[in-house]
Amino acid sequence: MQMPRVTVIIPAYNRARYLGEAIRSVLEQTFRDFELLVVDDGSTDQTAELIGSISDPRVRYLPQSHRGISPSLNAGLRAARGECVARLDSDDCWLPDMLESLVAVLDSRSDIGVAYGRGQVMDHEGRWLSHSFGTPERFRGDSLRSLVYDDCTCNIALLARRACFDRAGLYDETLPANEDWDMWLRVARHYRFAFVDKVLACIRWHDDNLTGLTSPQLAVVLETRTMPLDKLFSDPQLPAAIRAMHPIAYTNVYLFRSQRWLQKRNFRMAGEELRRAMRVSHQPLTTGVRMAWLAVAVPVLRRHSLGQRALTALSNWRRHRHGGSHPTRPPGG
Repeated sequence: MQMPRVTVIIPAYNRARYLGEAIRSVLEQTFRDFELLVVDDGSTDQTAELIGSISDPRVRYLPQSHRGISPSLNAGLRAARGECVARLDSDDCWLPDMLESLVAVLDSRSDIGVAYGRGQVMDHEGRWLSHSFGTPERFRGDSLRSLVYDDCTCNIALLARRACFDRAGLYDETLPANEDWDMWLRVARHYRFAFVDKVLACIRWHDDNLTGLTSPQLAVVLETRTMPLDKLFSDPQLPAAIRAMHPIAYTNVYLFRSQRWLQKRNFRMAGEELRRAMRVSHQPLTTGVRMAWLAVAVPVLRRHSLGQRALTALSNWRRHRHGGSHPTRPPGG
């Protein structure tokens, strides 16, 4: 049997409402040489019936008892036969040229282990929102430094060579969240990343998101955000240039957590995270200004069309500054 070029892994847990759209977005890819593994993590809804109704031979159903996201991804990796691997969450979807765009990068650049693009946020009904994920590397050509500064990838708009996982290992099953950032930090110690400045995936925001403001697991997700960094900086063999990034890396996590708590109107936790950021930062004044920008200026600007255009222009300027190309406007965006 000929092996597929790409393995697509969809971990699914009680997401039958959205799973069909996710699967269709894979089956409708312009790049056709793939297998699709749906790892059912002990769903109790109609997930099994949905998969059973699909006759495409490229789709494989892998049921298991409920164990969580990392064990589900690892089950997919163990069963994967493709030369490259991509992940799609069960409530998200791809644009038709997602695989074609990223396969082309890996085919043309043997020095690249991971190619990724941008994901545009949409609401639960599929309407485009202004947020997006996936940015150019902050330090052009230095993927590890860029990922230590912050996770610049979009994990559902990403394609990695299978060799990356063979070298870095499986997903860390002790992590309740942030497993993707941990993985790419490990991969970036051995392989370079390439950014495609193009929207390739749609990220659905809804009430059941693990990282949503209404999620009962939000506190755990935020609290464990430092765990990938804790693992990285505990390595005595870490290069000195990376070890020197310890203050800014943790500052960025604490600012992110402070911003999320502010959005939830938990001012006590927001203040605690901001104090952590100020303590660890080598530039506390700059840290305070950044927090004011993230917490006050950006939300105000997003409420008005002129402000949204200004934020878009600033984002585009930053992309060009760090080596990005002209962004592609998403359909309906």
